[in-house]
Amino acid sequence: MPFELETVFESDPSVGPAGYSERPVFATLYAVAGRFVCIETSDSEINELVMRYFAGWHVAPVRADGITANVTIGVHTSDAQPTPPPDLPPFEVAEGGLCWTDGQIYFFEDRGSTILAGDGNSRVEVWIGDGAESRERSALARLIFNAAMVAMRRCGLYELHAAGVVSPSEESVLVIGPSGSGKSNLAAQLAAAGWRYLSDDTLLLFSRSGIVHAHALRKMFALTDEIFSAARLTESHSIEISIVPFDPLKKRFEPSSAFPGRFTLSCKPTRILFSRIENGAASRMESLNRAETMARLIRLCPWACYDKATAVAHLEVLGQLARQAQGFELRAGADLLDSEQASEYLLSQFNLN
Repeated sequence: MPFELETVFESDPSVGPAGYSERPVFATLYAVAGRFVCIETSDSEINELVMRYFAGWHVAPVRADGITANVTIGVHTSDAQPTPPPDLPPFEVAEGGLCWTDGQIYFFEDRGSTILAGDGNSRVEVWIGDGAESRERSALARLIFNAAMVAMRRCGLYELHAAGVVSPSEESVLVIGPSGSGKSNLAAQLAAAGWRYLSDDTLLLFSRSGIVHAHALRKMFALTDEIFSAARLTESHSIEISIVPFDPLKKRFEPSSAFPGRFTLSCKPTRILFSRIENGAASRMESLNRAETMARLIRLCPWACYDKATAVAHLEVLGQLARQAQGFELRAGADLLDSEQASEYLLSQFNLN
C-alpha cells in the first residue's frame, strides 16, 4: 500500500474528535478538497487509532456544527460481520484480500476484517475481525487506509500513487509509478532545487469545472540513505529524522523543515512522468500520446476498474487528466541524484529553460 504504516502510531495533539453524538459513538469530521468525511466508532481505542492515522494526512478535523458529511465511515469491533454477496464472484486484489463488487455493492475482506459500501454511497461500514491477524498493527493500518479510499472515491476523490511538484514557472508535474520507481527521489531533489511540492508518494485526484486537480495527502517524506545524502539533507540540523519501522532502509522526515515555504496543497497537473529507475548515468524521456498516457494511468489505478460503483466517474477523471497533461516515460538515471541537474534536465525536456 502507498502509505507508510507507522504513521498510525504518531500522535498529533491538534487532532481530536469534532463532537460526540447522542449515541455512544465517537464522531470525527474531516475536511479534504472541499469534501467532508465523518468517522464513527463506539470503540475509544479505534477512535484514537484512526485519529493518529489521519494525522499523517493533509486532512483537517472540523467541527460538525451545520455540516453534513459527504460520506461516513462506521467502524465496528463487536457487531457480527456480514457475509459476502452470494451472487457476485470474488476476485483477488494485488495488495491482498478478496473483493466482491458490482454497480451497487462493494464488499472487501482481508485478514478477517470486512469493508462494505452499499447502494446509497453515503456510508462505508468497517468490521474489524477478532483474530490476532486482524488486530496486528499493519493489518489495522491497511484496513483504515482501504476504508478511507473507498469513502473518498464515493465523494469524487481518487487516490493516485504519485509524487507532485510545481516548477518555478508554474508547471505542475505528477511523477507516477509503483514503489521503487524514483518518485520520492525526484520530489526531494526538485524541492531541494527550489520547486514546490505536494507529496512524495500519494495524491488525490478530483475534477472541478472540467479541470483535474491533484491534492496532497501524505505529509511525511521517506527516502533511502542514498537519496537523503544526495539531496544534501544531512547538512540541515533542523530536520528531525526517524527510521521507517516497516522499511529500515528509509529515513522519514517532515518536508516543511527541509524545504520551508515550498509546500502547496493542490495543483492543476500539466505534465505526467511515468517513472522507472535504470542503471545508466543519463536519464531519458520519451513523449507519450493521449492513448498511451490513459492506458498507463488505468494500469496504475486498478480501482478505476475494480470498484464498479465508482468506476465510470473515476475513469472520466483519468480521461480528463490524460487530455489535460502531457505524458512522458522517464527512465531515471544517476544524473537525477543531483538536485540542480534534476531541475535543469526536466526544464530542458519541457522546453522551459
